[in-house]
Amino acid sequence: MTKSQPTSPQKCPAIDPNHTAAPTDALTTCDIGRTTSYLLAPEALRLGLMHVDPPKSLTAGFYEVTLILDQASAAAWASYTAAHLQDHVAFIRDNLVLEAPIIEEPVASGRIVLTTQTAEVAAQLAQLAGRPA
Repeated sequence: MTKSQPTSPQKCPAIDPNHTAAPTDALTTCDIGRTTSYLLAPEALRLGLMHVDPPKSLTAGFYEVTLILDQASAAAWASYTAAHLQDHVAFIRDNLVLEAPIIEEPVASGRIVLTTQTAEVAAQLAQLAGRPA
């Protein structure tokens, strides 16, 4: 991720889910809630999922969605996270940012846990992430 900033839905670019950005292209887009605008560098890594767990309620109104990676993606993600500590990474689907966390530690488990603040966004995140490509 190159840049992010707060925005409003009216300022987000139109998204055509049938026309995704090429992996070699930069992308300007918004998050699912259309509250943050992102300028993304070309794709660095494409991950394959084996399973997406349904949203799980946490304390204080937070929800998590767990993505389970296939074996090759788990190894690639472990290397990527080890080499990019403290960097932002954007998870995108259909040209929308699902989440853009900071990599705080290497992740070698093959599981990515994304946290959201509403049940609705968690459900949408799980649905988008789990849909076949």
